Amino acid sequence: MDNPDLSKIGVVAPVVDGKIGTGEYMGAAAFKFTATLPPSAFGGGSTPVTVYVTHDQTYLYLAATFDRKTAFRANDRLGFEFDNDNDGVRENGDDIVLTTASAPQNVQGPAADFHRYNGGVGNKADIADGGTADAITAWGAIGTKGVFEFRHPLNSADDTHDISIDPVNGAVSVGLEMMVKLEVGAVGSGTYVTTHHPSSTTYCKLTIGKTIVSVSCP
Repeated sequence: MDNPDLSKIGVVAPVVDGKIGTGEYMGAAAFKFTATLPPSAFGGGSTPVTVYVTHDQTYLYLAATFDRKTAFRANDRLGFEFDNDNDGVRENGDDIVLTTASAPQNVQGPAADFHRYNGGVGNKADIADGGTADAITAWGAIGTKGVFEFRHPLNSADDTHDISIDPVNGAVSVGLEMMVKLEVGAVGSGTYVTTHHPSSTTYCKLTIGKTIVSVSCP
């Protein structure tokens, strides 16, 4: 469902600090899915994830919040992948942003800014291919409930590796996939349970207009 006219409700850009303040994502598009949890003394199982998406006509903001049920690990990671041309196919240049729970909580820092290459099969950092790192991130937790936030330019100068959305002249759609990857076993085990939404090969449809944001998932 599209948002109301953002220009009439006075949207304030979210602060990327690993916290969601009152009204911070007012008018944002939102969707939910279920992520798998690592087996633990609590039995593993699953947890609901809520994702918020909004923009201020300069930056795209993404936030995800969920209860891990146990303490977050430094190796826990979360990311979003974009299908830049919304054709449902992984291709060279498709944009990826990633973060982990290794940084100090509630402190803004650079996100891992990657892209697809080798026919869409592999991924590597934008700066390793002559591009730029344009995304920032922050995370935080209260107990076992975590918040992960990203800010990414809607239309950076790094067109080879980033989404390029200019909604001034009309709405633009891109594919959007989310990954939650949580460490299993001992700290530093290097083994994970991973959830992709909608799946590891399909995308939600993210539509950005001058005053609207909408997300539809299969």
